[in-house]
Order: sequence, then structure tokens, then C-alpha cells
Amino acid sequence: MSLTEELVFLDSSTTVLWIVLLLLVFYLFFSSYGFQEQRKEPPGPRPLPLLGNMLQLDLHKPHDALCELSKKYGSVFTVHFGPKKVVVLAGYKTVKQALVNHAEEFGDRNISPIFNDFNQGHGILFANGDSWKEMRRFALTNLRDFGMGKKMAEEKIIEECHHLIKVFKKHEGKAFDTTRPVIYAVSNIISSIVYGSRFEYTDPQFKDMVERAKENIRIVGSAQIQLYNMFPWLRNWIKNWKLSMENLESNIADIRDLIKHLKETLNPQMCRGFVDSFLMRKQKEEDSGVMDSHYHEKNLIFTVGNLFAAGTDTTGTTLRWGLLFMAKYPQIQDQVQEELSRVVGSRQILVEDRKNLPYTDAVIHEIQRLANIVPMSLPHITSQDVTFQGFFIRKGTIVYPLLMSVLNDESEWETPHTFNPAHFLDEHGRFVKKDAFMPFSAGRRVCLGESLARMELFLFFTFLLQHFRFTPPPGVTEDELDLTPAVGFILNPSPHQLCAVSHYGFQEQRKEPPGPRPLPLLGNMLQLDLHKPHDALCELSKKYGSVFTVHFGPKKVVVLAGYKTVKQALVNHAKEFGDRNISPVFSDFNQGHGILFANGDSWKEMRRFALTNLRDFGMGKKMAEEKIIEECHHLIKVFKKHEGKAFDTTRPVIYAVSNIISSIVYGSRFEYTDPQFKDMVERAMVNIHIGGSAQIQLYNMFPWLRNWIKNWKLLMENLESSTADIRDLIKHLKETLNPQMCRGFVDSFLMRKQKEEDSGVMDSHYHEKNLIFTVGNLFAAGTDTTGTTLRWGLLFMAKNPQIQDQVQEELSRVVGSRQILVEDRKNLPYTDAVIHEIQRLANIVPMSVPHITSQDVTFQGFFIRKGTIVYPLLMSVLNDESEWETPHTFNPAHFLDEHGRFVKKDAFMPFSAGRRVCLGESLARMELFLFFTFLLQHFRFTPPPGVTEDELDLTPTRGFILNPSPHQLCAVSQF
Repeated sequence: MSLTEELVFLDSSTTVLWIVLLLLVFYLFFSSYGFQEQRKEPPGPRPLPLLGNMLQLDLHKPHDALCELSKKYGSVFTVHFGPKKVVVLAGYKTVKQALVNHAEEFGDRNISPIFNDFNQGHGILFANGDSWKEMRRFALTNLRDFGMGKKMAEEKIIEECHHLIKVFKKHEGKAFDTTRPVIYAVSNIISSIVYGSRFEYTDPQFKDMVERAKENIRIVGSAQIQLYNMFPWLRNWIKNWKLSMENLESNIADIRDLIKHLKETLNPQMCRGFVDSFLMRKQKEEDSGVMDSHYHEKNLIFTVGNLFAAGTDTTGTTLRWGLLFMAKYPQIQDQVQEELSRVVGSRQILVEDRKNLPYTDAVIHEIQRLANIVPMSLPHITSQDVTFQGFFIRKGTIVYPLLMSVLNDESEWETPHTFNPAHFLDEHGRFVKKDAFMPFSAGRRVCLGESLARMELFLFFTFLLQHFRFTPPPGVTEDELDLTPAVGFILNPSPHQLCAVSHYGFQEQRKEPPGPRPLPLLGNMLQLDLHKPHDALCELSKKYGSVFTVHFGPKKVVVLAGYKTVKQALVNHAKEFGDRNISPVFSDFNQGHGILFANGDSWKEMRRFALTNLRDFGMGKKMAEEKIIEECHHLIKVFKKHEGKAFDTTRPVIYAVSNIISSIVYGSRFEYTDPQFKDMVERAMVNIHIGGSAQIQLYNMFPWLRNWIKNWKLLMENLESSTADIRDLIKHLKETLNPQMCRGFVDSFLMRKQKEEDSGVMDSHYHEKNLIFTVGNLFAAGTDTTGTTLRWGLLFMAKNPQIQDQVQEELSRVVGSRQILVEDRKNLPYTDAVIHEIQRLANIVPMSVPHITSQDVTFQGFFIRKGTIVYPLLMSVLNDESEWETPHTFNPAHFLDEHGRFVKKDAFMPFSAGRRVCLGESLARMELFLFFTFLLQHFRFTPPPGVTEDELDLTPTRGFILNPSPHQLCAVSQF
């Protein structure tokens, strides 16, 4: 061939080659283009090279980060754990669709490096293929044969319950860590099924096995091991990997030792448990010459290890969460124990009782749901290419079914982030199953021990709740119990202790609150200054703690001190601490009627009616705002008459405030010069002052002294006169009553009274005495508390002129000279903070109004009997050093953040809390804001001439309500 021919051949062959390559590129391009169009992969955050999305994932709690990402990217999305692409499934419908409807495609287990190291492809948890199928089938069959879900297992669990109860009783109601006894008890159930017998809790080999299993499960969830799973070549530098391998090696040695002993004592005629069954099957296959049998030593060792670990930590952890939730939510514990007592009594609980214990069953399910112990499930891997919800997912893709997103799915659970047994109850209190309840996962990889775990949880939980009441340790409130889970593959509770107070021999176990030793008859009177008992009680709380006992004469009183304790009692234990103690003087005042010093159905109905009517007549609304603004103008006129000279602010302020409640109750205001009005206000003020005097406190301790107590006689005279005035006002309103035009509370009450009489209602609460005393309660409470707080506010402004300057500067800048409105509050953060600080430091009802326990209650580890007088020491809340930076000084910064924005404080409780919270709170807050800002807009308050700010006395007068000591101020007009 000539050179020319060679060149022609080369040229033509090269051309052909280029044409082929070009066609191939076009094919690949267009097929790839079409493929991308059809095969859209799940969205997700853009990964970084090598690191993937690690910077967006908190490796200590990746489940939280994934739940957040699902809100942005949807229920099927991609993330990169280092260089590894992972698809996450979020929400009940998506997870169920994948694991159940697409069980074949999503049913394989992803075996990460650490689980490969642990199991080497053997066992049942981290294996795939024929070996996994055979081991799972064999394990499931044998678990059933050895009683899973049957009477045999029930008997094993009941036996173990008795062992566990003995251990709990040894602590004699003192605080202890429940972890080990609970885990030992639960572990013994799977041990008795696997090995054929239980272990003693003191067995060193058993304790070591349990400890190592727990430690390895914790380590597997650590950030170090997650890094190892992403970058396996790091293992020689990862301390936790080395520790987990040491634990694994020790566990394998222990399992081998136990199997060896069982093998030596094997009797084919008497199968003791799973190991015996496996050994016999192994021998049978060897005798039959079966090649490549799955019944070999490694599968036995790792299957036993899987069953032991999974059957110990999951159920044990859930049970520990259950006890913690019961201590955290005592009212739920009460309902469980009431149902157990009513349905079962003191006899032994059986599984068959579950159907008659719907509330208890609901609580157990809610424990599992909220505990959420395996939030990311165990990772799956796709066994083939799959198009799922319009997204293409390749074979071999790691998949996380995010169980946390199922158990917290807002479209499935009414209150997903709170403990709410009602999730599993219908409107009749019957238990209902929920499809989205998937703590055991679903599909091919659903927990094979589910029925055993459910039986264990029911029996252990009910046995423990039947025998013990669980409470926080002494000095720890329910609010302080931490529900933050510890870091780990399984979410355990953070380290904590609980008290398990025995129900049997309970009298011996019931520790009452400590306190100073009382003298006969006198009690602790020598330690209590009856002129200011609140100060003495605050001092005693430093010695005896936040729950302590004192004796007011012969009467035992429990005092609650500090924000957390008072809130816990009045809010979390509202039912137990919600009744009012009606002392002798208040019994004389109200005779069981009205709303302040009453209990039972009459109190409930009067409080409900009063609250409804206060709202109807404008409390917290525009109507009330208009009444207060009108009264502000009357008050400003009175202040202006003094022309900047010193005067006592008491009466004009009290008259103004009293007129607000008067206009709501009676339908109209009074002139400040009205003699009847002035007398009513004066008597109310005197009675409130006298009510806190040492004489009346003595009368409350020793009622037989009343004929010798001058203040009691004065109180009764004032009461008689006030009752006559109220009757007179009601009489006038009744005579002019027009059902078509309701003027106020009295009109509303009179119409309701007439309606019930016309309907022939017997024993109605709408009678004259309830009307008179409810009106009296509203008038007194609505006058003196707000009026006193406002007077303290003016005094604080004169005492702290630099604070007054800042308030007036803010008012001038934001409002100017126009009329102030309630809606301005949001733009006056400093002023709002000052008003709150006035209420906090004025502390006008330091001991609150006394409560009484409506039933026996165990509170913070102390037993308090039904009928015990209780003082929630509000002074200790408003001065709580753990809640307020400078509790004893006037500091508006308590209610401001670093940017000067107003912030609410939980420990701000001047209106008390719970069932007896002040029903006029919203009205009082509106009054304080408008009266205070109107006055500060129009006047500057200063001490009288010749008196310095330092000389203004902040010592309160003696009385039930702490009024400022008598003083005068100058109100210097701003305009």
C-alpha cells in the first residue's frame, strides 16, 4: 500500500472513529438529559466537598437538625454525611409509605462501618440477605415459643417485678438513680428467654454485660463514631471506636462462656431457651450434612448479643422515661394511680387488666411517643432503584426513616411536643389506637420483640405505680426535672434521681416538711414578729428550705418559699393547693359567701359569674379604658388643686381607683365628696389595715379571745356599716332595674337571681348574701390593691428622680401631650418596666391570701395532709435572688433586655397564680398603666420642701396589705 493510500485509509478510519465518538457523546448527552428529566433526585442542602452537610448537622443530635431541614426541603430530601449521600424520610405518611408500601425496596439494613465491626454481617440487627432472613425467622419463632406475648412471658415479668420492687423499697423513699435496677430487671426478661434463667442483680458477669451493652449503645450515637462512619480510615485515631471494640471483645467472651456452659448441660428433651434451641438446630444441620448452614457459632453469638442489647436498653430506657414523666407530671401520676386503685386495688396486676385501664394504657403509649428513644430509627438501604413520591433513589442509597418526625408529626398529634395522654383517648375516655404510633418502626424491619416489649412496659410500669409514688428529690421541683435526653444512639434521660415513696406502710414513709420546734399552745410565736411575719418567714426559709412548717399558735402552717416552689404548688398542683383557708376573721367577714373567702360550688359559681360579668362590662377592653381615662381627668383636677404643694395622695388615688370597680359593679362612679362613698372607702381601708394587725392574727390563732380584742369589734362594726351601705345601693338599683339596659354587675346578678327564682331552681347560689359579699369583695379588692400599688409608684418616682426622668422622657418622646391610650404600652418599654418593678418591689400582699390543701399531697418529697393551711410566700417570689439580679433595689432593668425591649418574667407573680389568681388582673394592669402614665405625663413628683429623696421612708405600714408609711408629695404640673 502506498503512503497516499495509507493516509487515505487513516483519514477515513479516523473520520469514522470521530463520527462514532460523536454519536456516542450525543447519545449519552441526550439520554442523560432525558434521564435527568425523568429521574429527579430528592432535594437538599448543597454539600461541601468531603464534609458534605456536616456544618449544618449537629452530630450530638442530628435528628433535630434533620427535622428542621424537612421543614425546608419536604418529606423526602437528601443530605450528605461527609461524602455519603443519605435520603431522609420525614412525617408519618412518607415513612409508612416507604417502609410498608415499598417494603421490598426500603427493607434492607444499611450496615455502617461501626455496625459491620460489631456484627461482621451476622446476627439479626445489622445483616441482610438469606442469613438475616433465616436468623430473624428463627428468633421470632423461638421468642414466641418461649412465651413472647403469652402467659409464660407474663409470669417471668411478674416474677421480675417483685425483685425490682424489693430493690426500690430498700431506698426507703430516699432519692436514688433508677437506671441500674430498671435495666437489670428488663434485661433479666430477655436473659431468661435467651439463656433460660435470670441473673441476680449482684452477679458481676451480668452487671458487666449490661454495663458494656449500655456503654456501647451510648458510644454508637456519639459524634466520634458518626465521624468514623463517614471516614472509616480515621478509626485508629478515634478513642470511642477502640473502647467499643474492647467492650465487644469482652461481651463476646462472656456470651461464649454462657453458651459453653449451656452446651455442656444441654438436654434435647428439655429446651431451656433460645440458645438451647439454636444449639440443637445447629447439631441437626451438622448431622444432616447441610453445607453453608446459617446455624454456626458466629450467628449464635451475634444474634444473642443483638437480642440482649436490644431487649435491654430500649425497654429499660422507655420505662425510666416513664418514671421521670410521672415525677414531672404528678397530676397525671395521680390519675394513673386512681385508675389502678379503682380497677385493680391491691391485687396483682395481670396483662388482661390492660383493657380495663384505658387511661394507664394511654399514658404508657404517650411515654413511648414523647420519649422517642430511637429518633432516626436504624438506617435502611435501598435494595434496588426506586421512584418514590416522584423522586428517583438509586439502589444502595442509605435511607433514614426519621421516626422522631412521625411521633411528633403535627398533622397527626394535637400537641406533639407536650405529654398528653389524650392523644390515645376518645371523648368518652376509651383507649384508641393511632396509626402514627410507630416507636417500633414498621415494615420488614419492625422490632421483632414488639409484643414482648409492650407486655414488659405495661406490667413493670403498673406494678411500680401500684407500689410507689414517684417524686423529685427533696429541694427539687417538678419544673427542675430535666427532660433533655443524653447524647447517644438511644435517647436516655439525663442523669437524675427520683424518690420512690412506698404506698404500703405509707405512714412510716411520709416525711413532713421541717421547721422550728413549736412550744405548747404558743407554737412558733416567739420566732414570728406578728407585725411583719413575712420577714420572719423569709428568714426561716433560709434555714429550713423552700417547703417548711411553722406553728401560728396551735395551728400548723406549711410555708412555700421561692418562685419555683410557689409556682409548682399553685400551678402544677392547682387542685391540691387551690382551696382557700377561711380563717376566723374572714369567716366572720364573709360567712362562706362571696368570692374571696369561700370554697366549693358556691365559690366556683360566683367566681365564674364575676369573671364573665367583669369581662362583659369592659375588663381589659375599650369600655374599661374609657372609664379609666375619664377617671384620670377627675384625679388630675384634684392633684392640680394643690398647686404643687405637698399633700397626702392616699384618698384621691384610692377614690379614683375605687370608682373604676364601682362603675363596673354599680354602673356609675361616685363624686369624691359623696359621704357614703367616702365612708365605704374609709372602712374598706381600715378593715384591710386591721386585718393584718397582730391583734387579729392572735384572734385567728385563738378565736375564743375575740371579746377581748378591740380590733375585732371595730372590724365587725365596719362590716355592719358596709353591709348596710351595700344593701342600700342594691335596693336603689333593684328599684330602677331595667332588664333591657344592664348597668353593671349588680343588675346582672339581680336578673339572674330573678330568672332562677322564676324557674323554681332550688338551692340557687344567686341569693342576697352572695350578692352582698361578692360586691363587698370586689369593692375592697378592686380598691385597695391597685390604689396602694399606685401610691407606691408615685413614692418610688419621688425617691428615684432619675428613673422618673427617664419615664417622662419616654412619654414625651412617644406620646407627647396627646391623650395616652392602652395601645401605647407596646411603644413604652421603659415605662412598662417601671410599672412592673413598682409592683414587684411594693410587694403589697407578701404572704398572699392563705390557701388550704383539698386533699393529702406529696410535694417535693414531703407529705402534707388534707386541711393544712398553706402560705405561698409571694414576697419570696418577688425577691427570689435566683430570679432577680438586684431583688431588694428598684431596678427597671429586671424587665428589659440588652436592647431596652420589655421582657416578661415568669417570676413576676404579684397577682398570685393558679386557681386563685386575682380575677381582676387584666383590669388592674390597665388601671396601673393609665393612671400612672397620665399622672407622670401631667406632674413631676418630688418630696415636700425640706425633705430629701433619701429621707423619703419606704418602710411599709403594718396591715394585711403593705401600704406606704404616711407621707406627703408635691405634684408639680408639667404644663
